[in-house]
Amino acid sequence: MPLRLSHIAFSTLVLFLLCYDVSLLYLVAKKRSKKKDDTPTVYILCMTICGILNKASHLLLIDGYVISSGINGEDGYEEYRQFFGKQLSLISTWGYLTPIYFNWLMTIHRVFVVAFPTRSSVFGEFQILGYCIAIKLLSFIDLLIPYYSTCSINFHAHPATWISACVPDRHMLTWFQNKYTIYFPVSAMIVNFLLIFYMKLKMTTTSNSLIRTVTVTAVYLSIYEIGSLYIRLLPRSFDTQSSDFKDDFYFVRILTICSLNFFVYFVISKASRQAFLDFYGFFKKKQMNVVTVTMQ
Repeated sequence: MPLRLSHIAFSTLVLFLLCYDVSLLYLVAKKRSKKKDDTPTVYILCMTICGILNKASHLLLIDGYVISSGINGEDGYEEYRQFFGKQLSLISTWGYLTPIYFNWLMTIHRVFVVAFPTRSSVFGEFQILGYCIAIKLLSFIDLLIPYYSTCSINFHAHPATWISACVPDRHMLTWFQNKYTIYFPVSAMIVNFLLIFYMKLKMTTTSNSLIRTVTVTAVYLSIYEIGSLYIRLLPRSFDTQSSDFKDDFYFVRILTICSLNFFVYFVISKASRQAFLDFYGFFKKKQMNVVTVTMQ
């Protein structure tokens, strides 16, 4: 397979976003060791762990095709895919689906805080951690069942597509995920928009920034699913496209997932961005440069 510009751009961006997630995870872990009761960081920890696994597995899925096919052609890639593909497909899918469920947990959390502001014990630090662990386990079990069936899913890099071992059929759980996952981020987005509207009417700003973050997360997660909806509703139109178009279309969709944490916790959240820049000394370097110029 000839190396294309879109593939280089995709791999470079995913690698950058992976480095950001690792850096953010380290930052949050360090801060939590000093300040125990910091509920929002539980969500960030869970989101970054999923993000790291999703991005790392996608780099291996996509770049593995280029490297293995470059060494031994399509046969080399097929050997690589049969050896690693099924496991990497499981990890990348888990890293994508789990944040969708986290987003609904965060939405319920915000609704509960607005509706019952005095009953915070339901969403205390340890309670949220327990909810997140339960979601991770249930999401993993939900994917393990098809994984050990005769209809396991294995990603194929060119053209980029997810192939069932029992094609054209799929496991019932896989079919359910493909058809109904889109409703999770879309419904969460609607609920958060209504919540923001309600708070505007009440003239309150309590947790407004967190609600905005959850809403942006829901919108971002919806983009990938909208692309999936197009493929499902207009299969003939999509099938007539070239393999390169299908690859690029997938790259754009998966980049929205890979860039989620960077967009939410760096671009949107001013507090998270400030904490990140301060922790890694960006502002300190800038201040030192200003002092040096002044002294000269």
